[in-house]
Amino acid sequence: MITSLNSATFIGIDAVLVNVEIFIANGIPGIMIVGLPDVSTKEAKDRVKAAIKNSGFEYPVKKITINLAPADLKKEGPLFDLSLAIGILISAGLLKCVLNLNDYIIAGELSLNGNIKKVNSIIALSILAKKINKKLIIPCENINSAKFLGVDFIAFSHLKDICAFISGSRFNETSAEKDSVYIHNIKAVREYQESEIEVKDVAFLEGITQDIDNNVKDRENYPDFFDIKEQELAKRAIVIAVSGHHNILMVGPPGSGKTMLAQSIEGIQPNLSLEESIETSNIYSFSNKKISNEAGLIIRRPFIPVHHTVSIAGLIGGGASNPLPGDISLAHNGVLFIDEFSELSKKTLDSLRQPMEDKAINLSRSRFSIVLPSNFMLVAAMNPCPCGYYGDIKHECKCSSAEIYKFYTKLSGPILDRFDIFIEVYSAGLDKLIVNKKTASSSEIKNLIEKTRQIQLKRFQDSGIRFNAGVKSSKIEKYFAVSDTALELAQSAVKKLNISSRGYYRILRVSRTIADLDAKDEIDDSSVLEALNYRNTNLLRV
Repeated sequence: MITSLNSATFIGIDAVLVNVEIFIANGIPGIMIVGLPDVSTKEAKDRVKAAIKNSGFEYPVKKITINLAPADLKKEGPLFDLSLAIGILISAGLLKCVLNLNDYIIAGELSLNGNIKKVNSIIALSILAKKINKKLIIPCENINSAKFLGVDFIAFSHLKDICAFISGSRFNETSAEKDSVYIHNIKAVREYQESEIEVKDVAFLEGITQDIDNNVKDRENYPDFFDIKEQELAKRAIVIAVSGHHNILMVGPPGSGKTMLAQSIEGIQPNLSLEESIETSNIYSFSNKKISNEAGLIIRRPFIPVHHTVSIAGLIGGGASNPLPGDISLAHNGVLFIDEFSELSKKTLDSLRQPMEDKAINLSRSRFSIVLPSNFMLVAAMNPCPCGYYGDIKHECKCSSAEIYKFYTKLSGPILDRFDIFIEVYSAGLDKLIVNKKTASSSEIKNLIEKTRQIQLKRFQDSGIRFNAGVKSSKIEKYFAVSDTALELAQSAVKKLNISSRGYYRILRVSRTIADLDAKDEIDDSSVLEALNYRNTNLLRV
């Protein structure tokens, strides 16, 4: 008898359906797994054998052949354990099945005693299940994540529990929770909005957010805007950049506060939507980064600091067989902060050009090509010269003209053209640092940015666009209302300052964010003038 079940493997951060076929026949006892399994998948035969025996079943002493199709796709990880165990028991006639298992994707790692252990790729599996209209059978440890993903699922904690369910002794899809079996029915949740499941799910997500917001240690990890003295122009530029998700480059001498300004962004980023949280969490589930909260979801916009010695593979992603997400993908829906930006190698700098423009990175290998999302806001900081003190009133620059010219040759025109905002950060005097001047706190700034974010969400409703910076050049006329005088001013400035067409559209995007912050319905002259002020590339001494 041949038993066929559904499981999945992964290419990049996407799940791909795998058909698990089990055939049992007379012959020399043993298990053979074919279909390009990796080492952890081949080892499943020993885990499955022990789990079946320790769950009260008699293990079939026969020849077992398992095919993982499509055969030309490499299968990785231990998530096939559960489907293999169920398939072996059904094929051997040890388990009667009253459930149509073709409607399900089965994933779970087995321990030797039959316990079903958590899988790390539940989000990708849920996306696949929704795409092909199937349900999930998953471990109970994945319940808290799966509840938010919009897919029907059944969760189990032990192999004997799922066997009892499949055989019909616990077959009741209207149940919400029973012993070690959890059934989540999306249709039921939608029909009964006041049901216990719905209330519990929403309260759980809000509870996690509240716990993090109240965590004092977490707040101490970044500077508060209130603590940053002076630098009013730079702080205004930061607020505009975060509000519209604009790339920003800060130039200034050592000790001027560039890093502190960048780190303060952590406290003012707008909240993630559930959709953004799921997207970001899916990327993290395929990386070495661990999600610490109970739901297994990223609920704050990422802030990824990158050292200037980072490799290209570490920055954009890579790997021999199945490429892992790099820092630009881990910063998806958040901020990528690169200090000492000019110290990156020219190749590394140029590798940022395509993902900055397309909001995604295409990684090609001999067997396949994958696309990883990378819709990040780049915050870069750099010194104005090799010694760091060009133009500084307190220190004398010791660099020659040739050294300064060479310093900037790595920063190509195309990479600079992808920044929306340029700002020079000056060192504040001691007398100004000790003045207790009233300034807005990070929480106040965040509230302002949230209001601006809501304006943008309403503007781009059902378009897939989330921030002003994400509007394509061809769509600017559709979404941005610009006064005639403001448009004439922008076009005139572009001609006089020799700004590229890409730079022109970036000016309009920044102008729109400035207008949103000032609660203006259309872009006016003052919004364009301020945006032009941030387009001054003369601070780059070239």
